[in-house]
Amino acid sequence: MLLTRITTAIALVILFLVALFVAPPDFFCLSVAIVILMAGWEWASLSELNAFFSKLFYVCLLALALAILGYYSGFIFSNLASTIDTVFLFWSFLLATLFWLLAFFALLSYPQCEIFFRNRYFRLVIGMLLLIFSWLALSYLRYQSQGSFWVLYVVAIVVAADVGAYFFGKTFGRTKLAYQVSPGKSWEGLAGGLLSSQLLVFITVGFNAAFFSLELPSLTLLLLVTLFIAVVSVLGDLFESLLKRIAGLKDSGTILPGHGGVLDRIDGLTSALPIFCLIFLLLGW
Repeated sequence: MLLTRITTAIALVILFLVALFVAPPDFFCLSVAIVILMAGWEWASLSELNAFFSKLFYVCLLALALAILGYYSGFIFSNLASTIDTVFLFWSFLLATLFWLLAFFALLSYPQCEIFFRNRYFRLVIGMLLLIFSWLALSYLRYQSQGSFWVLYVVAIVVAADVGAYFFGKTFGRTKLAYQVSPGKSWEGLAGGLLSSQLLVFITVGFNAAFFSLELPSLTLLLLVTLFIAVVSVLGDLFESLLKRIAGLKDSGTILPGHGGVLDRIDGLTSALPIFCLIFLLLGW
């Protein structure tokens, strides 16, 4: 099982790096949109929308929304991304941040909050918005100065936090983090994930000084932002676990051997990406 998980992870990393560093930005944004549509299909299952044509209709609505936003922003269909309305993006990322703040309180109140999320249409609307915000965030970062680095940075931080939490939790996990939502997660795993993300920053800054000379924020600021984003990524993971518990599912899908579904791999990014982009805009990076 672990070998299958590692093999799939390596294949995903290679595809991601090729799309990020080899392909032009609009192709990257289009590729991410396809992944988002796959996640949308799985979100329909989490919302207990089981009929094939109902799922297809939901994914088509999501595709239409992405196409309209892609055309309006210039992220796909053209190279006009320099004209993107940053005010629109700011309010989009702020709205996403406010949702994740509410999600945090919902997780704290579980299972009392479950009554709100049992409505499948409420879950469908939430999924539509969160997936759109995630796509907008990744696309926006890709078109920024040093955009490839910033995309890789956020994704790597979330992956490092997830992998660190997995192995630290397996080895040292004793105290449950959110037993009723996700019994497998522990405070020790969380600490290991945060430590892994911080170590990644030190390695990144060292490599940059030695080989690349990119213009990066101060190490202290980068460590603080990384710590916050790593914590926020756990929120996305727990929220998906809550929805899977309500829907009675173990995984969001089966398309990725050893990993489950697409949502199981990007759940942390759904919370980390828009919140990081809001910070990115506020700090003027």
